[in-house]
Amino acid sequence: MVNFCVATSSEEMAPPDLAFLKGFLKAEKEVVLGSFGVQFEVEKKLIATDIELPNGKQIDLNFLSDNDRSVNLLVSDMDGTLLEEECIDEIAELVGKGPEVKKITALAMKEGLNFEEALVRRLALIKGTEIEVLEKCMAKRINIRYGAKVLFKTFKKHFGDTAILSGGFTFFSDRIQRQLKADFSFANVLEFKNNRLTGKILGSIVNSERKTELMKQLCARQGKNISNAVAVGDGNNDIAMITESHMGISFRGGDQVNLSAKHVLKNSNISAILHLLGLREDQFVY
Repeated sequence: MVNFCVATSSEEMAPPDLAFLKGFLKAEKEVVLGSFGVQFEVEKKLIATDIELPNGKQIDLNFLSDNDRSVNLLVSDMDGTLLEEECIDEIAELVGKGPEVKKITALAMKEGLNFEEALVRRLALIKGTEIEVLEKCMAKRINIRYGAKVLFKTFKKHFGDTAILSGGFTFFSDRIQRQLKADFSFANVLEFKNNRLTGKILGSIVNSERKTELMKQLCARQGKNISNAVAVGDGNNDIAMITESHMGISFRGGDQVNLSAKHVLKNSNISAILHLLGLREDQFVY
């Protein structure tokens, strides 16, 4: 079994950067995966970390082996992971409730506030919002992260199915699913009355446990094993699916998520996941 360290960054890595990393890792062999990624053969796998090069570039270092790359399902959180924003925070900004809602979101995603409680409290603050505000929010304030489309298209070509598992809302996730061409999408269903938010969710809430359950169901439905799933997220409600999956990745996550995940991306674009899986940039689908 061969062990690798994959170094990635959101900044292009030049030959001097590769030479420094090779010496730092005491690596014998390297393979350049692209402008933003390089793979080194190393003696053993270590805990994921990140370093700053002498020139100030921030580099993520993730350790894995050939066996870690046997995958056929990608599941990802949406808000803050595939998207640059948290959708509910952006709705709140449009109705003058931004600071209050953002504070609760931060507590839920990074500080351990119960997700269901946080969702109920935030929905109460934006109760009565017209559906036109959500349409405006989607059109003007929501941005898919750089590299997310490439990630989904490339994973589909080389590995298998893709899915969005979101604690957010289908109002947004259905649209994002179409843009990413994801195979599946699950999120909370907002209740509207007279085209205004009632402050309630229809059906069960997609919380941490539900995300993990959905991941397992997708594996079973496709005749796949949970040991072949890649799970990506940034918040505390993603920890369960990250730890249950074969390849759990914290992308721009909080401290608890970083500690729970085998692989951590703090400084790289989300498409760096493809380098972790051993793909070169010329194999990406754009």
